[in-house]
Amino acid sequence: MREDLLPAHPGVLAYMAAFRGGVAFQRGDFPTAIRIWQAGFESAGTTGAVWLAVHLAMMIGSAFANLYDLSTAMEWKEKAYNLAAPTGWPEAIGTSLASMAETTTSLGQLERARVLFEDALPYLDRLNSIRRHVISYNAFGGLCLLMNAPEEALSWFEKGLAIARKLGQPDLELPNGVGVVTALLQTGRLEAAAAMAEEVRRQACDQRNPYYEIEAIRVRAAILRTTSPTDLAPVIEIMEQAIALGDSLSGMMIRSEIYAELARDYEAAGDYRKALAYERRSRESWQRNFDRQNGARIQALQVRFDTARAKAEAEHNRALAEAEATRAAELDHANQTLERLGVIGQEITARLDAEAVFTTLSRHLHDLMPTNTLFVGLKDEVNQIIDIRFRTEDGRRLPPRQVPLASDKLSARCVRDNEEILVAWGERTIPDSVPGTRHMRTVLFRPLALGNRVLGVVSVQSDQPNAYGPRELLIFRTICAYGAIAMANAEAYQQLDRAVGETREALQRLVQQEKMAALGQLVAGVAHEVNTPLGVTLSAVSQLNDSIRSLHGQVEKGLLTRSGLTEALDNGRELAALAQRNVTRAADMIRTFKGVAVDHGSDERRIFELGDYLSEIMSLIRARVAGNGNRIEIDVMPIQMDTYPGALAQVITNLVTNIADHAYAPDRPGRIILRGRAIDAYMVEIAVVDQGCGIPADILPKVFDPFFTTRRAAGSMGLGLHVVFNQVTQRLSGAITIDSVLGQGTVATVRIPREVPNYVPTAFFPLPT
Repeated sequence: MREDLLPAHPGVLAYMAAFRGGVAFQRGDFPTAIRIWQAGFESAGTTGAVWLAVHLAMMIGSAFANLYDLSTAMEWKEKAYNLAAPTGWPEAIGTSLASMAETTTSLGQLERARVLFEDALPYLDRLNSIRRHVISYNAFGGLCLLMNAPEEALSWFEKGLAIARKLGQPDLELPNGVGVVTALLQTGRLEAAAAMAEEVRRQACDQRNPYYEIEAIRVRAAILRTTSPTDLAPVIEIMEQAIALGDSLSGMMIRSEIYAELARDYEAAGDYRKALAYERRSRESWQRNFDRQNGARIQALQVRFDTARAKAEAEHNRALAEAEATRAAELDHANQTLERLGVIGQEITARLDAEAVFTTLSRHLHDLMPTNTLFVGLKDEVNQIIDIRFRTEDGRRLPPRQVPLASDKLSARCVRDNEEILVAWGERTIPDSVPGTRHMRTVLFRPLALGNRVLGVVSVQSDQPNAYGPRELLIFRTICAYGAIAMANAEAYQQLDRAVGETREALQRLVQQEKMAALGQLVAGVAHEVNTPLGVTLSAVSQLNDSIRSLHGQVEKGLLTRSGLTEALDNGRELAALAQRNVTRAADMIRTFKGVAVDHGSDERRIFELGDYLSEIMSLIRARVAGNGNRIEIDVMPIQMDTYPGALAQVITNLVTNIADHAYAPDRPGRIILRGRAIDAYMVEIAVVDQGCGIPADILPKVFDPFFTTRRAAGSMGLGLHVVFNQVTQRLSGAITIDSVLGQGTVATVRIPREVPNYVPTAFFPLPT
């Protein structure tokens, strides 16, 4: 929908925003929904559409809650309640209170959430069974479970279930049904819980709702664990059904708790291999969910930043517009001198540091009016002083001085009262003066102010009596107005510079997290690879132990023969050799991992052989990359390198895992080729090649941008290739290019020197321009 075709009336815009934001919300595009709804909220407030404003504020809060920014969500929901409370409307008040209670529950403030629910339900009970009524009963029941009150929870879930059935809302029956099952289980009513769980499972299956079908199966498993704690086979069977159901659905994320429960079941049943496998899947699910939440919080932070910036820009533009209007009115009655002031104002406001503003003010004031003495002081709120940094007398710079804000000095009065002061002494009167300066006959003080905000003071002084008439006052006031704007701009520029610095630090911390994530992938790979030789060793040692016991029994019974002894010794020698080979293999893997892990965790430079080092890296991440059938091929020349192996390891790890995540579908594995060759005596080229789906042409230029990702829904933050780019170009003093043909594959080419230069910049995480 084109914005320029929308009706201009704010009331219509508010309703359009409610609709358009709802569409974005249903798509899962919560940042866009927030921006649209915030604009609609402002329009609704302008037209006095209170009901719509309440609704929009609650929806904005819900969108922030979906981005895991619960504090901001609570602020918006409280804003909705503050709008609804004076109206006396039951639905608006009850709905906003219940919505606040849900967010308060998520924040862990259970007692406060209970109070809010108890305040909300009397309002909702006055209505004849609406959806919000059912949702509130369900949420209150969940809170009671968290507060270990299953009997009370059961009553709320049953009420919600009854109303949902009455309304004919099957999507609301499922969560209340699961709540009833959970409450029955916690109160020990196992038979009723089992019957209800089966009913919920069938209903979820009929509605094609796998989430609640899995939840119902999970509760059935919990019931079986309680009724038959020693017979875990049925529990494992139905838990495997639940996981198989989730795995069969594209995009379905099974919660880590379900994997963890099945892992504990297998452990209790003595199947430690499967227990370990499901414990790993639990950890992977938890990590994906953690990454997804972090990505959502970053989006919420960006939305809040954009909103604050838009408001600041609007206020700034409004202030500038007011200043322009005032200046235009003055220019209507001005002469050629005022035309010159326009040029002067542009010069002054173009300055972004205090000293340049001081110098420009001094030059123009000296040119346009009698000025023997000039000073500019800035207000220091913390120390309650006026810091007079710029002072001149007869063209000579004087040292700075400070004036207490509470003193009776004219400069202090000017700042405190935010008013202009003009004092003229006669010929026979000797005025007071600052030690070390001449006596002045006319002094003029004016605050540097933007509205009621006083930034400082400017004073011009003349040794002539009555030196400043209407013309000089107009000039002085106009230049002081420009000076105030320039000082405010300088202050804003400093704040912006600090904000950019903080943003750089935040990005650097995120990049460090990405480095740790790469190391975590190596750990997972080593754990997978070491598991096989250790398992073989355990089996060999077990068989050797059985053979020795059998031999010992034959000796005690006197049944040992020469052939039996020879066979036992040969068998023992083979088993011992098998165990020794596999233990040696595991030790080599761990030794390799220790070397690569040390490189990852340090920035030290050392000499190493490229082919061996890349082979070690690929062996460590082979399980992560080849888990779905991908084949890794390594063709690297033996080249001696003198560079930073940790940075190179992270580059190769990120590139290869990026291929595993993006190039091939889970059901269509392919080749991942790693090539390395010497271009000449100084440079080395490393290519990482795949024959996968390729990268679209419109995305290819953005792959190195920070926070750019096509898998944000899967929890990716979009820093992997950004880290690669910075490590290659900065740490390794090289260059990287990515070429891709859609549907044919991608080639990432890294060119780095064999011997890195001695100087490497220390600040190597630039923000995009």
